[in-house]
Amino acid sequence: MTSRIHPQELSSMVLPIAISSETTSIPFVDFRVADAIFRAESTNICSIREGVLIPRPSPKASARVIQTFSIQLFPSEEGYIAASDLCNITELEKTRGEAVLRYLHSLVDELIWLQKHAEHLSKPLREEFSRVRAYIRIV
Repeated sequence: MTSRIHPQELSSMVLPIAISSETTSIPFVDFRVADAIFRAESTNICSIREGVLIPRPSPKASARVIQTFSIQLFPSEEGYIAASDLCNITELEKTRGEAVLRYLHSLVDELIWLQKHAEHLSKPLREEFSRVRAYIRIV
């Protein structure tokens, strides 16, 4: 007997999906991140939904999206540039999916760095820290 999983259940599961390329190798990805990356392959806007877990293997840390945000993708001669209104991070990769994934990892790295240096941040960096924290949290 085969059991069926309702699509709404599937969207909240963390599944072991391997992503591998010349520049990216991640053993486990939240299914919703994989879905967002898949959707980014056909558009230049990638919506990262509330509840998504962003695993970061090195440094070992994960972040949870607490408010939906979008990543914009801009075509370039070398591939695609990923950026958003959250902070001044941009990532350039060969494919849209790689750019989105690299951007998410950089966003987690940025949040970790901002938390670590919170006491000594300039006013613009404190504002960026508040903005990023409004969308993702380290778990």
